[in-house]
Amino acid sequence: MYQKLVELLRIHGYRKTDTQIGPCYVKYIGQQEKCVWITFDRNPDGSSVTEEEFLQMQQVLKNQMGRNVPVLILVLSEEGRNLFLDEENLFEELYEPVAVILSQQQDLREDVPMSEKERNLKLISRLYTYKMTALILLLNAAGFFLTEIYGDVIYDIGACDVYRVKVLHEFYRLLTSNYLHFGWDHFFNNMIALLLLGSTLERIMGSFRYLVLYTGAGIIGSILSAGYYIKAGEYVVSAGASGAIFGIMGALAALFLFCRKQRQNLNGSGFFILIAGSLYHGMQSGTTDNAAHIGGCIAGFILAVLLYVLWQERQG
Repeated sequence: MYQKLVELLRIHGYRKTDTQIGPCYVKYIGQQEKCVWITFDRNPDGSSVTEEEFLQMQQVLKNQMGRNVPVLILVLSEEGRNLFLDEENLFEELYEPVAVILSQQQDLREDVPMSEKERNLKLISRLYTYKMTALILLLNAAGFFLTEIYGDVIYDIGACDVYRVKVLHEFYRLLTSNYLHFGWDHFFNNMIALLLLGSTLERIMGSFRYLVLYTGAGIIGSILSAGYYIKAGEYVVSAGASGAIFGIMGALAALFLFCRKQRQNLNGSGFFILIAGSLYHGMQSGTTDNAAHIGGCIAGFILAVLLYVLWQERQG
């Protein structure tokens, strides 16, 4: 039923947009936006969602999409008590086709119990919003455990060895080094930052653009790092996701500066303090790859403008 409703919205010109509470579907009519969010009347643990909670969710959507954007919340119920929450009565074109889909599903309910499936679908739809952050975390975890088991063999294969990049042209290391770490503390600190900052950026930008930005920032950070050490005549070996994570910081800073709608949901001063503090801490450490951090941060800022800010402007 969920997928049928999504297909219906696409037919009517609604396009998927990621929000703080999961995917919603937005239609642009000139300069005006309309937003539809599909949810269920029960939480994953089986408890009922209250009307107050639905209204809070609606407020979250309005905070992110804009105060004047009309929002339709379509509440699906395993008992068949489906609801339209359309306070402004601006979605009448959807009432009849959605009702047809819901009635068809009700006819099938006697033969196919849907309650557990719908609850699982609700949980999956929320987790799906952060799928790339989860994938990146798993790749980093795999790299970490391989280095713990095989040690220097893995670093020799995938770390950013400046000599091998310059002389042997093993450019793949500019990417693979972003998924290796030197020890538990290095891995743990980067992954905490990834979960907190990456999930926020993926929810806003969407999974594909987020992955392109993360990968691009990591590679550019590695390029600037290798270039810096080549110029300095130091053939070091570096690894870590921090260049890409600084790219996430730079991207969030760009969204705060240039996207009015996102500014309401981002702690801009916090991001700038975090960036400045992290860079300062790195400069005080003799083992931190500051070139990768600075390069990744600048790359993330620029890529966010290209991939999201300018794209948002073209959308309306």
